Amino acid sequence: MPGACFVSPGLLDRIAVMNKIQQITLALWVSLLFPGVVISATVNESYCVDRQGRSLGICDRQGKLMLAEGPAYYSLKVVLPKGVGRDLVDRMLPIETLAELKLSNGDIVVLLGRFHDSMKAFRVVQRCRAKNATRCAQFEPTVVKIGAGQVLETALARRGLLKVDHDNELTAKSSAELVNLDLSVPDEPAKAAEQRERVARDGIRPHGLLKLSPNMKHVLWVDLKSGDLHVLKNENGNGLSLVETMSVSIGKKGFGKQVRGDKRTPVGVYRLIGHLKDKQLDDFYGHGAFTMNYPNAVDKMHSRTGSGIWLHGLPKGTAHRPLKDSDGCVVASNLMIERIRRYIDVGDTAIVLDDDLQWVEERQAEVVGRALEQAVDEWRKAWVSKDDDRYLGFYAEDFTNLEKDLAAWKRYKRRINKAKRYINVEISDLSLLGYPGEDGLVLARFYQRYESSNFNARGWKEQLWRQDGSGKWRIVYEKG
Repeated sequence: MPGACFVSPGLLDRIAVMNKIQQITLALWVSLLFPGVVISATVNESYCVDRQGRSLGICDRQGKLMLAEGPAYYSLKVVLPKGVGRDLVDRMLPIETLAELKLSNGDIVVLLGRFHDSMKAFRVVQRCRAKNATRCAQFEPTVVKIGAGQVLETALARRGLLKVDHDNELTAKSSAELVNLDLSVPDEPAKAAEQRERVARDGIRPHGLLKLSPNMKHVLWVDLKSGDLHVLKNENGNGLSLVETMSVSIGKKGFGKQVRGDKRTPVGVYRLIGHLKDKQLDDFYGHGAFTMNYPNAVDKMHSRTGSGIWLHGLPKGTAHRPLKDSDGCVVASNLMIERIRRYIDVGDTAIVLDDDLQWVEERQAEVVGRALEQAVDEWRKAWVSKDDDRYLGFYAEDFTNLEKDLAAWKRYKRRINKAKRYINVEISDLSLLGYPGEDGLVLARFYQRYESSNFNARGWKEQLWRQDGSGKWRIVYEKG
């Protein structure tokens, strides 16, 4: 049964100094003889565990290369000096134990938890250090990589591809030294699993998620305070499901972007409008990037400046980053950037950067959503009826389309409508997303079909609606 392969640091040093052609040749030979085996970068150091628990050892001391097959996970390695009990670790890092390895000097290496995202594991280390830096430093929690499968190095050596040298290995790999091994540990923290269950069981959702159109299959909702990106799936009539939660980094100065270069991440509702692949990017942006439509209408209304706000991967060669570590972008691990691609329809998928994420019951959000949906339909009916006073009464005193204020808009609309014998308007695929950081503001996006006696058009329209003091919804922005 094929599985993970670990090689000695000495061998890795020799591979590292190969030129590109030699490295590619080696990779091709390995892929031909062992389908599924890949050469990939590691995180700090890597441990290999076979499915029967027969061996546990360090794959790569220097974090340069690893030959591996099958799923890779991340865990926290702590070292308990001889005579130190587990109580301290359990208090500082109360997560499941994956494995324990007793070393010849009496120390014990403990692997805690199994995460599919290295950034998630790193956040646990950060919380440990914030809780008690001195005690946390006693057992040096480190993010390590876990590869599951049998060891292949013997087979590789037998075919003359690799010369295995065990002289520099840091720990023994004898099964006799394996104290405990449990590969059934979930690959996400208990908190994330509980949140997933609550979304499914109780129908909770982010407080601003009022309505999703059937064509919007997923929405990305970022909790800027905690650095969690939630991928929510639209089940089309059956509520929402939480399909992914991953850790991200945001701006060095936090969130609430105002001006170019302030190193803050914006707050607002955006769309992912472009996808840049690995080969199109510098190594700094990792394995891929999705561009956002910053600055959007709200940003322009507030005279916010700057550009180039992306969702992108970690710089190549970087395993993980602190919560506040970007120049304003949202940054995920490269593995997560590759996974998230399946959830994004470029041009349509929304990403909400929320400064105060609150989860509410579905019916609470639906009450607001239905009221606004009715207001949108009443606006459409007033337009079709050519009742200009009723139609223009839906627009707020501070309305703008970034070119016209309310007075200019009214003059324009009265002139246009007067020249038409009839107007027909149909809208579909309506989505309503509450705008974070703005009191009572909601983004409405829908597909509009417009027909009149002298002009026809169809396409996507965006409006910003705000509820006034009397409870009536009014339009403060419109485009499309």
